Amino acid sequence: MTDISNAKGLGGLISQYGTEAAKSKAGIEKPEVDKKDTALADQNVFLKLYIEQLKGQDPTAPQDTNDMVAQMSQFSSLERLTSISDQLENMATSLTSNQALSASTLVGRSIMMEGNKAKVTENVDAVQLRTTLPEGLQSATLKIYDADNRLVRTTPLKSDEYKWDKLDNEGHVLPPGEYRFDASYVNDKGETSALSTRLPTRIQGVTINGENGTELNVENHGKIKLTNELEILG
Repeated sequence: MTDISNAKGLGGLISQYGTEAAKSKAGIEKPEVDKKDTALADQNVFLKLYIEQLKGQDPTAPQDTNDMVAQMSQFSSLERLTSISDQLENMATSLTSNQALSASTLVGRSIMMEGNKAKVTENVDAVQLRTTLPEGLQSATLKIYDADNRLVRTTPLKSDEYKWDKLDNEGHVLPPGEYRFDASYVNDKGETSALSTRLPTRIQGVTINGENGTELNVENHGKIKLTNELEILG
């Protein structure tokens, strides 16, 4: 018969009944369960192993109280860990749902992206443009072209930010469409160089929990990762 004191609590149980062959012989084979029921099945196996050990004890050598407390403590810990695991899984599911809901509200909005083209709609009063003017320049100029590559507006750049009011050089409001922005500057040596620009670009869709996490499908840019560094326009 099995002496629980000599078997060292749970270690004795595992060594005696822990193998598949031993569990099968003892009639306590672990049932096949789905992944979500694994924790519950492990608890059931623990109890069956514990009961089998009690059946095999010598009545003249009762179970040691300390080992009894140790085993029950292990079972209690297993139960708590299972509960914590379930709570974390529920929390992760909730966070994913909240993230999906928040990300879905971004579709149709615009984000500042590096590029030289922007689509102008009737709902947009002005197009916001950003660049970085180098120090020591003599002048900086912005030229705007329509979809037919016709120059419609030329204006000086006085700072890193510029808002185009959708007017051409004659003060006429231009129709909706795609426009190209060409910024350049002249340095102190009289040399002309191009300037990179950042323009509002439409968010066409959102991918939730893909291989790269949550991603935005941005027009003319493809998929970009959603991070806190992105400037999303209201």
